[in-house]
Amino acid sequence: MADYLGRYFSTRDRLVLNSFNAELLGDIIQTLVLLYKIAPTETKTNVYGETNQEVGKFYYPAIEMTALVDRGDISSEEEDFGPDRKQSVVFKFRELMLKQVNFFPQVGDLVLFNERYHEIDNVVQEQFDGGQPEKSRSIICNTHYTRFSKINLVDRQG
Repeated sequence: MADYLGRYFSTRDRLVLNSFNAELLGDIIQTLVLLYKIAPTETKTNVYGETNQEVGKFYYPAIEMTALVDRGDISSEEEDFGPDRKQSVVFKFRELMLKQVNFFPQVGDLVLFNERYHEIDNVVQEQFDGGQPEKSRSIICNTHYTRFSKINLVDRQG
């Protein structure tokens, strides 16, 4: 029954759309990013869930993925120890591709793009074919530029 909810977006229609999107991202746009999943057992937090500034967060090795990237302007603010660079970037991933590699981005995960690390602030999963939640198409990650000094990468646990 769920296959026929909505006028146009049947299973066959979704397969065609996914095929077009895969070809567009993989063969034409070809923007590769690296996704790093936070390692919760390695990251030490205090009672409020905050990490120590000196140690930072720990991440598993990266997974390579194609994405649409919407970059905001880079701004700089003068801090006590020099300029502080800020940039908001939106990364858009195909949900089917993320499911195939068993990766779901969460707040706190990292995206490496253009030799800069971006920490995920928010994950949006509300782009539905025909307005139907069971026919979700993409995962949108809102991020901010983060300092390399706050990142610790660890080997993925078996």
